[in-house]
Amino acid sequence: MKNFVEQKIEQSISDRKDTYQLFIENIEAYKPFLEVEDKVFSDGALNGKHKELMALSISIVTKCEPCMEWHLEQALQNGASDQEIYETIGVAIEMGGGPAAAYARFVIKALDYFKNK
Repeated sequence: MKNFVEQKIEQSISDRKDTYQLFIENIEAYKPFLEVEDKVFSDGALNGKHKELMALSISIVTKCEPCMEWHLEQALQNGASDQEIYETIGVAIEMGGGPAAAYARFVIKALDYFKNK
């Protein structure tokens, strides 16, 4: 039986996939947003992994769980190690204080989820 966090992660993934085409067809700003996202997260002076880790830290501080799920998965796909994830959480906690520590727990649960998927 899946726990609450696993259900939230899977719901976030499902929601993103289910609404993608709807957004493409109906939200004029979505395609340009995706183009910006592609440019921003491509390798430059910073590689994609480090950019995803930055986005993960910001996601924790802004308390955006779907963002946390997405940027964690992207960071892992770009080769981020567990220790890099933990250090990213440390940066978020420093920048966001106690609330960031509470939301960082979601990232730890999501890390376990993606590693056991």
